Amino acid sequence: MTDFSKIKKLFGITEPNGFTENEIQLIRDIFGDLPAVFVDYYNELGKIQNLNQTQDLLIVPERFQYFKHNDYLIFYYENQRACVWGIHKDDLSKTNPPVYMSYDEKEWNLETENLTDFFTAMAYLQAGFALGFTSDCFYEIDDEGFRFIATNYKNKIVSFTQWADGINFYGNHDDDVIIVMSNNQIFYSSGTEEHFLEMDKVISKLGSEL
Repeated sequence: MTDFSKIKKLFGITEPNGFTENEIQLIRDIFGDLPAVFVDYYNELGKIQNLNQTQDLLIVPERFQYFKHNDYLIFYYENQRACVWGIHKDDLSKTNPPVYMSYDEKEWNLETENLTDFFTAMAYLQAGFALGFTSDCFYEIDDEGFRFIATNYKNKIVSFTQWADGINFYGNHDDDVIIVMSNNQIFYSSGTEEHFLEMDKVISKLGSEL
């Protein structure tokens, strides 16, 4: 089984809540082979609403028929379908394939090197909106503010390279995240009030509210 411990700690997930093998078979009926990491995620975490449906949307098995593409298995989309994420058909037999993003479903660009990184990065992005304690607004920071965050908070390692021209994630605890957009806008959240207040008293002073 794929290790989704970072996602579970971030969202406080203690029990699996995913799709059955019969439900996942609906996807196989359309696409054939499915990556092991893909199946593991759908099987273990696919039905957790705040993780998969808060901001952007994991495609549920019965809706794959509406996202058919000749070359890509599209499995995630931005909430207004401004972009979609998918796995190339030639990579479906791989255990942990790369993920590509497209704005028009014609031109595709590499988003993450593998599927595990994508699911983890998306969990951090969803967490910015879904956890129990979130910043009331976006903040705009300058280069000095960004350097402060990069120096004082741990890089979560995973990132988006395409969506919103790049998104990075920071935080010092398993249940918190600071989301840094390419346009120097940030927002942040935590699953616990203590860790949120610890961030808020510092980060809220770094930039101006938007």
